[in-house]
Amino acid sequence: MSAATIPSLDELLGYADKLPSLPEVIAYLIRELSDEKADLEKLTRHINTDPAVVARLLAAANSASSGLSRRVHSAAQAFMLLGADRVAKIILVSSLIYRYDAHATGFDARLFWRHSLGVAICTRTLAEQLGINPELAFVSGMLHDIGRLLMHTASPGLVMQALDLYRLDGIPSVIAERQVFGYNHCEAGRVLATAWKLPPDIVDTVAAHHEPDGFGSEICDLVHVGECLSHALDLDGVPNNRVPDVSELACARLGLSWPKFAPHFAEIGARFDDFRVTLGL
Repeated sequence: MSAATIPSLDELLGYADKLPSLPEVIAYLIRELSDEKADLEKLTRHINTDPAVVARLLAAANSASSGLSRRVHSAAQAFMLLGADRVAKIILVSSLIYRYDAHATGFDARLFWRHSLGVAICTRTLAEQLGINPELAFVSGMLHDIGRLLMHTASPGLVMQALDLYRLDGIPSVIAERQVFGYNHCEAGRVLATAWKLPPDIVDTVAAHHEPDGFGSEICDLVHVGECLSHALDLDGVPNNRVPDVSELACARLGLSWPKFAPHFAEIGARFDDFRVTLGL
């Protein structure tokens, strides 16, 4: 395919095979973290089946426990020190960062994953306050932009054209992508999420997080609001950061009161900084 050729959505599916597949333990984590009845003992056994995942967990755990006199040498110790919830999220985030660290010119993988982490933390904090599954919220936030990975794999030059429209001309990213590709990263993400066999709630969120109004999905509304909040708090330090318009309908469907939620902004910043330092982002 030449640099000027625009891949169709159907053609994008072929490029999904060029991205690394999800390791079985990470696919399992994603499924389990979206299930409020997850079996943590089974989760531990799955983690221990992948030495690379254990190695990244231990590195992150030792970074998080740098003030302690003893180093963490096993997944079991990490669970005791950090708690199962934190361990699972460290594994998920660090494994995604490690496995999908694209090196093509112009793609800043570190910035991409910082943004994803910021949205995940905003979305989880919102979910905790609104009585929505916080683990599903975190995973959905972490994966919401995976369509960008697929589009960049298929045609990095065209992605950079769309990025220039956003950075230089102030055109919203989803509109800029449609101008260049004829579709945006939400539609591309649905292709990749389906190919990865992600849970339906996450597939829907990847597809609709920028335009949730006509979708009527609680988790889509949540990630949409979480993304807007992440930009508003400027968590990831994206150059030329612009805050997207938040859907009033999504906020109303969630029953979100900004005056009541505003005291949690500092908590979100602290959580983000903690994870960022732990993961070296």
